[in-house]
Amino acid sequence: MTRDDQDRLAAEHVLGLLEGEERGLAERLMASDASFQALVQQWRTRFAEWDNTAADVIPGEALWRQIEAGLEVQPAVTAARPAAPARPEASPGLLQGLWNSLSFWRGFGMAGALAGLLLAMGVGYFAEKATRQPTLVAVLMSETNQPGAVLRTFADGRLELTPLGDMEIPHNHSIQVWTFPDPNGAPVSVGVVQTARTVLLDPRNLPQPHSNQLFAISVEPLTGSPTGQPTGPVVMKGTASTAL
Repeated sequence: MTRDDQDRLAAEHVLGLLEGEERGLAERLMASDASFQALVQQWRTRFAEWDNTAADVIPGEALWRQIEAGLEVQPAVTAARPAAPARPEASPGLLQGLWNSLSFWRGFGMAGALAGLLLAMGVGYFAEKATRQPTLVAVLMSETNQPGAVLRTFADGRLELTPLGDMEIPHNHSIQVWTFPDPNGAPVSVGVVQTARTVLLDPRNLPQPHSNQLFAISVEPLTGSPTGQPTGPVVMKGTASTAL
């Protein structure tokens, strides 16, 4: 299960949307997986913000008395009309009892409020999830044809580089990420990385990346290339593909 799959499972577990095998899986992970428990707690904290957007308002007894008084008033007959044929499936006593039942309307109102809250939380969750889904993915291969890093692009312009395996950066050097917006043009720097960890890169107002766009990584001085072009060896490269 990928990190995104676990994240989705945790969010839907908090919303109470899981059924069948996925529900059982979530319950097992909650009992045994600390990282999944942390994801669930993160989503509980995020969804709690919806509750904080409006102050709680508790109906007073005066309001309930007004509602009860209104339910007790019977509508007046304004004009004599022929009696409609009785419908066998209808039960006037039952319908009238529900109409006059304060408990029924309280429960109906609470159910509607809960449905609205769940809908709002669900819209927020899927909107946030959409912003976290990559649009393009490039696997950067080393000189030995081994995956060395993964670069993901997002609809809002962010680029994220994730090293794979035991990627090392030479002492007093950095790696610099380059791309070719124009296949026939010069490489353009996307960012300088000094530690082998997942980092967000600066696209510097470049055009939106596209499928088959080439990305590469070169070894450079600690502060990056002094010329604006690669000066050290190119150690990884790969082309972007549309994310599934």
